[in-house]
Amino acid sequence: MRILFFTHGADMMGANRCLLDLLTGLIPLGVTPVVAVPASGELEVVLKERGIESVTLKYYNWAFTRFISLSYWISSIRQLQNKYQFLPAIVEQTKKLNIDMVYTNSSIVGIGAWLADELNLPHVWHVREFGENDYGMVFWRGRKYFDRWANKAELVISMSKAIEKEVLSNITAPIVTVHDGIITEEAFRKITPQENHDQAPFTFLIIGAIHPTKGQMTALKCFHEVYKNNKNVRLLIAGMGRRLYAKKIKAYISDNNLDAAVNFLGYVSNPYKIHLQADAVLMCSKSEGMGRVTIEGMIFGNPVIGFNGGATPELIDNEKDGLIYNTPAELIHHMNYLADNPDVAATFGKNGRIKAGKNFLIKDFVKQVYQHLAEIFNPDQVCPNE
Repeated sequence: MRILFFTHGADMMGANRCLLDLLTGLIPLGVTPVVAVPASGELEVVLKERGIESVTLKYYNWAFTRFISLSYWISSIRQLQNKYQFLPAIVEQTKKLNIDMVYTNSSIVGIGAWLADELNLPHVWHVREFGENDYGMVFWRGRKYFDRWANKAELVISMSKAIEKEVLSNITAPIVTVHDGIITEEAFRKITPQENHDQAPFTFLIIGAIHPTKGQMTALKCFHEVYKNNKNVRLLIAGMGRRLYAKKIKAYISDNNLDAAVNFLGYVSNPYKIHLQADAVLMCSKSEGMGRVTIEGMIFGNPVIGFNGGATPELIDNEKDGLIYNTPAELIHHMNYLADNPDVAATFGKNGRIKAGKNFLIKDFVKQVYQHLAEIFNPDQVCPNE
């Protein structure tokens, strides 16, 4: 089974990290992946290191940010380039690759759907984002245009029940929900989870793309309220992204004399090291497609305080392995509660780690995806026994 995978970019952010894990697991099962990248970058380097074939195919994403006034016109020009300039060349290159299937790893990439239609190949679409709600992205020609092309897919994979409900309600193509696996069984066993949360200072962590929709400013302001009455707390902010938003965060830290309590780390190449420094993780995104950070927190034995929106409530059992909040006041309350009750934080953390080990291993994620891919070619085929 030779599959051409389309990515939404050349970085090593969450979607592409999950794709790499998927490809690494699919290869032993007889899948030969070829990864299409729109430009050179870190992803291309990692693919080469892992011995995975890649091909640079020029194309543009078909979703754009609504915060830039010229985005619609720029996107329209780019889609014309996609269709009349880039697609014919991609068709010819794909014919030489002897591809059996096209797999698009993000809903904001449309070129894979067009290519599959041109070559009459089965197309699998892995939808990982809300689009409008999580990154302020608007689809070229609107959501109905996406729906039209998604309905031509052989299969649509949703990263969460929340995405299936909110984004894919008009899709008539077959839909399955598969949560990403984010860690190998071997790596999971090697991690020594946090078991002692009573050593001061109690440290909160918010990690991910620096973007207004991720809620770093909400976390910071709520932490400020907690810190006013408890000087034995700290906040770590890790990630990279919007520069103006990052400047706003740094200005708030400086203006409110929080430099000793808040550490803005910026980009971290190894997020696992940061999780080891934390006692609890904050998930303040209001429309998280799944929540890799939430699961990472659980893996390291850290309870997660998450907003009651997107897929976060799918992952957290409130008052068992974490806490769910609806308002900033509730977030402040939950932060105070865990900081004042480290034994509860430890119990939540242990429960979360058990859940992560049962539900979010890469091998299980790969097995589910493989079974769906195999069924497209042979409905009677099942995943080989391990």
